[in-house]
Amino acid sequence: MPIPIIIGAVAGAAAIYGAVKGVSGAMDHSKAKDINADARSIVDDANINVEKQRQSTFNILEKYGKRKITAFDGVISDFIHTFGRIKNVEIVNTPELEKLGINDFSSQSLSDLRQDYQALKDAGLGLGAGLGGGAALAFGAYNGTMLLAAAGTGTAISSLSGVAATNATLAWLGGGTLAAGGGGMALGTMVLGGIVAGPALAIFGHIMGNKGEEALNNAYSNLEQARTIRDEAKLTITKLQAISQVSTLASEILQKITIQLRRSIENLSEVISQEGTDYQKFSPSAKKVTLESVKFAQLIKAIIDTPILDKDGNLVLSTKKKIENIQTSIDI
Repeated sequence: MPIPIIIGAVAGAAAIYGAVKGVSGAMDHSKAKDINADARSIVDDANINVEKQRQSTFNILEKYGKRKITAFDGVISDFIHTFGRIKNVEIVNTPELEKLGINDFSSQSLSDLRQDYQALKDAGLGLGAGLGGGAALAFGAYNGTMLLAAAGTGTAISSLSGVAATNATLAWLGGGTLAAGGGGMALGTMVLGGIVAGPALAIFGHIMGNKGEEALNNAYSNLEQARTIRDEAKLTITKLQAISQVSTLASEILQKITIQLRRSIENLSEVISQEGTDYQKFSPSAKKVTLESVKFAQLIKAIIDTPILDKDGNLVLSTKKKIENIQTSIDI
């Protein structure tokens, strides 16, 4: 066969091969584009779901925080004033309070309650000052001692700035500075025990400059990372749901005790108007009314002193059990 014919045949075969590879490369690019679109959709859905639960958990904790400070501004303040009028009080502890680790209510207990109330007032959380800028969220998540320690004793807590410095979870939940700095879902999953999702998003796209096979491999890698992000998002949502569940339970129990304490204070006021302020001269029924008001005041203090989150932003696992015990004590 003459050499020109051989060269022509080789060139033709190369052209055919090139055309086939070109078609294959185009198909790989098209498939890679579809796979990347799926990966983006998975991550977008994960972000949306986490954000919904973040907002829900924020609302629940914020509502609980407002309910706690309302209790201090309302029934706790009224109890301090009314019970403080009674002299020569001898309170015997009850078994249900002993189960909760609550000691008998003495003059020292009343003094401690007054100090807690005054500390919250000094921190800008009392007497209708309001709980804006995430402070209600922090008060819902922490007990009073933790909140004041994080924000700085004697410093007005008008925002989350003091707390956020020590608790990234609260900063993220409240949309604070850390989230505003670009954390978003990545910060949330990192704080709550997951992975940082952000870097995976950066490698999506820009595949057309690659060879078809390389683009396809990158797309499959993106899809795997997207699935990992989805799984970590589910873990984050589960943890947020657990925080929401405990906070909701605590808020509901606090509301019930608050109602019962308010009634008890009204009854105690009637006792004082009828029998005076010397506990030693009270009738058995009057002493029972006094003991009942003390019990509910102690239960409110117990639930307010029970934090939902620890200083690192994790759910305190013992909190749910303690709140359930408090719930059991209400009707005893």
